[in-house]
Amino acid sequence: MCFVVILYNATHTFTQQVNTHMPFISRVDAESILGPYFSDIQSIVHSAWSDWRKANIAPHMQHKRVRANYVWNQLITHAKRQFVNHHEVKVETFKKWDGMLVRNNIFIRMKKGSQNLYSCNYPTQTALAFHDQNQDMFGGVTRLELIYVLNKAETDIERIALVQRHRTSVVWIIDLINTAAVAPNVIQMQLNNHTTDQNSVADRIIKPKLGDVENDQNEPKFGSGE
Repeated sequence: MCFVVILYNATHTFTQQVNTHMPFISRVDAESILGPYFSDIQSIVHSAWSDWRKANIAPHMQHKRVRANYVWNQLITHAKRQFVNHHEVKVETFKKWDGMLVRNNIFIRMKKGSQNLYSCNYPTQTALAFHDQNQDMFGGVTRLELIYVLNKAETDIERIALVQRHRTSVVWIIDLINTAAVAPNVIQMQLNNHTTDQNSVADRIIKPKLGDVENDQNEPKFGSGE
């Protein structure tokens, strides 16, 4: 089964078919499964950022990738502490990616992101594959990202969100802090209701404006599973 996404830009309208037997999950289903852990997830992110703020290396940062790798390390550290001996949530390594595995069917990797909720990745083939939901990389396990976004001064976290990506589109967002509508600099897409049920695959597709690119290709690569 597939659904048709109708994408728009200033001058063109085009469609894209997406297979729904691959590891998509609706926003409603994701909220139902992950909702009990939202406070844990927020705590993990805030604790990792607090560690960075207090670290001796922070005042001497020479490149943003140093901060991103440090925070990523602490995200994994605090996730392990938060869910130690938990029977439904584990911190696992799937192939080359480290993240949280929830109920053995949702894998969440944790990443720094841009204002439009694009994670920071160097665009290798494996990094691109992670965002291509037509590729079943983990035997039917759904792939999501936990994105933290810094404020413009990069002094604090202004947004934490769970995101499902499909290639260059954001399928849906669950904001854990900053409940404002959608990310800036994006265009909200409409689904063709004749080709998908109300709770199937995607509640919405968000597409970057023309000229927008994958965020910060120079940051970070080491330690973050690309």
